[in-house]
Amino acid sequence: MHHGFEKDYRFLLSKLIPVHLLSSKRIEGIRNALASGIRVELIRESWLAMDELVSLRIYDRGIPENRGGEVHVQFAERSGPSRITLEMPASEYSAVSEAEGRQGGIVPLVLAGIISALSLNDSPVNISERLENLLDLAGTIERGTSAFLMLFSEFEAPNIRKSGRIGESSLADAESGGFYGTSLASEEPLILLERGRFDGGIFPVDGRTGTIVLFPLRSAGIVYGFLEVHSVSGGNPASDSMINYHLVAKGMIRVLENNRQLERMVSIDRLTGVNNRNNYELQLPLEMERATRNRKCLAFLIMDIDDFKFFNDKYGHDTGDRVLKLVAETVRKHLRKIDQLFRFGGEEFIALLPGAGREAAERTAERIREIVAGTKLTMEDGNALGITISVGGSIFPVDAGDEMELFRKADQAMYKAKKEGKNKVFFYGG
Repeated sequence: MHHGFEKDYRFLLSKLIPVHLLSSKRIEGIRNALASGIRVELIRESWLAMDELVSLRIYDRGIPENRGGEVHVQFAERSGPSRITLEMPASEYSAVSEAEGRQGGIVPLVLAGIISALSLNDSPVNISERLENLLDLAGTIERGTSAFLMLFSEFEAPNIRKSGRIGESSLADAESGGFYGTSLASEEPLILLERGRFDGGIFPVDGRTGTIVLFPLRSAGIVYGFLEVHSVSGGNPASDSMINYHLVAKGMIRVLENNRQLERMVSIDRLTGVNNRNNYELQLPLEMERATRNRKCLAFLIMDIDDFKFFNDKYGHDTGDRVLKLVAETVRKHLRKIDQLFRFGGEEFIALLPGAGREAAERTAERIREIVAGTKLTMEDGNALGITISVGGSIFPVDAGDEMELFRKADQAMYKAKKEGKNKVFFYGG
């Protein structure tokens, strides 16, 4: 529906909307709007009619999007292909949405503004502030309500700053059951009414809290975490409140997806597809901090392709690029999901192995060395080129207590592997 054509709204109200499903009050409002032909009345009744169909669970309402001062809201039929989009200036949208008269309802324009302001140029501060702003909306939906964002540590979110309302937990812990486990198994929100079930979350529970609602933040196969709502009212939240909380959850998913896309653009090495050096410099201190907090080790591996200059000089840089991509792909396939691989520069790669002590890290490094040594690069003439790597390792905090020392000791071990004939694994002190 374009706001410049009142006839579009007339057609919607007279032909498209299933009037027989609406309340008598809504039907009367539609008749009056059609009779008057007043633009604002047509828009308002279209909005209220669609809102009533949403409350009847016939349509789902999407997140309002502010496009250059014009708000677009899409409604999707649950049991069919029907899609209806309402378009109007932001000022009119604010007026008609407030006409719903929901008790404690949010002004959807606030949410629309947050979403429309998303940009791939967002800094970590901006992204965190947008998430905090979304959390603020909970207190507007229901007075006294607090909201929190729990992110899974397995989901890489370096651009999101932790705070009293944004925290981190383990997906593995959630999958094992407990506070978040039950909700994780379902796409629907979990409503906790008994105070005895409030224990186990990562955020403190105020003594006034009567209900906790967990909204899983899931999109495109990725589970980012949970929106956790602490309501001071007892019993199940009102349906209007739940609709608004769903909108907030969807808004958070949009911010998290935006952050993920941003990270891929600025932190991925274009040639090999693994993390680049900029991301390494961001991730290493975070992984060391996490290891310290969890009282676990962090294994640090430097892998250098042997005789890489030979590939470039004899076969050309295109072949050198193929060697880099093949090594990166091979190494990445044989690391755990929680491990991180970086192209440090030239023919050097670094891997961070959270929780791995020396024995486990040596096994991993030796397995990778052996697999790479068994990998061949097939040339156009049918010849196969053999590739090997030399690996050096160190362990935080056993071998080193800071970033530079950790790197230096692993580099020393890698140099020893080169000196001892290449295609070898050495760890500091070994």
